[in-house]
Amino acid sequence: MALEKRNRLKTKDVIFMTRRKQFFSNWYFGIFYIDQYKNLNYNQISCHITLKYSKRSTDRNVLKRAVINYILKDKVYCNAISWKFYKIFITLNKSKLDNLKQNIENFDKKAINDYTIKEFQKSFSNFKSYLWRN
Repeated sequence: MALEKRNRLKTKDVIFMTRRKQFFSNWYFGIFYIDQYKNLNYNQISCHITLKYSKRSTDRNVLKRAVINYILKDKVYCNAISWKFYKIFITLNKSKLDNLKQNIENFDKKAINDYTIKEFQKSFSNFKSYLWRN
């Protein structure tokens, strides 16, 4: 399953967000974010897993699918976060990349999926509480 096209970020949005550097980092995941346009009442979300994690696209896609499945299951794309909607770009935290590789190197795909969902859920709940404080 994938996000609807309207719920995905465009390339120009990602470039703008990464240059603006409004960033939240929590253990394995980093989240770039900006406020959504006033006339759009939904979140736009995209996820990127860096080549530094693995040269094999199948390994990167396992992590990406886990994150996207959590977003779809939790309906993050349609629910307001702290009374607002946001554009959100999710990446791996490059400083913790080696720790992530070590933790999941002996896991099968199902275990990697479960571990990734658990870690992303923690990161995203911390991100939401961070937005509530600010």
